[in-house]
Amino acid sequence: MNAPEVVRRYANTLLEAADETGATADVQRDVEGLVATLRQSGELAEFLANPLIGAQVQAEALKQLFSGKVEALTSNFLQLMGVRGRAAIIAAALEGFLELVAEREGVVSAEVRSAVELSPEQQQRLQERLERYTGRKVRLEARVDSAVRGGVVARVGDTVFDGSVNTHLERLRQRLAG
Repeated sequence: MNAPEVVRRYANTLLEAADETGATADVQRDVEGLVATLRQSGELAEFLANPLIGAQVQAEALKQLFSGKVEALTSNFLQLMGVRGRAAIIAAALEGFLELVAEREGVVSAEVRSAVELSPEQQQRLQERLERYTGRKVRLEARVDSAVRGGVVARVGDTVFDGSVNTHLERLRQRLAG
């Protein structure tokens, strides 16, 4: 996980607490929903990132938003981060938690950027190739990136597979110039 130390500590703490209480699967389900909510709700993300809003206000808002909708441990974690003035890194800590769970299960994340939306069949073939390469189960996160003119760019951990038209054109330019 390439994250600041404080984010790693919070993610580890949540995972350890979930393991101790036997609620890891429930907390994981909550965290997946929370991450999706934070990605979709720009207002909530802005509210949590705003340093002008007091920690107590953020903690109370998190309590009102999520109490009764998520496990008590998840709700307490969110409130703790709010009270400690760490609301701005909640999304990163939750994503870190998911990465730790996936790592423990032998799953790696692959971020794929392409010029156009990949069909389910293309995503499946790409996932299978990346799984053969890594020897591990791969969770594919595909998105469209207008900076990619064609082809795909995949990142698995620190390894980048660049099959984009941009790179092919640059290599061709270098060969012709050299």
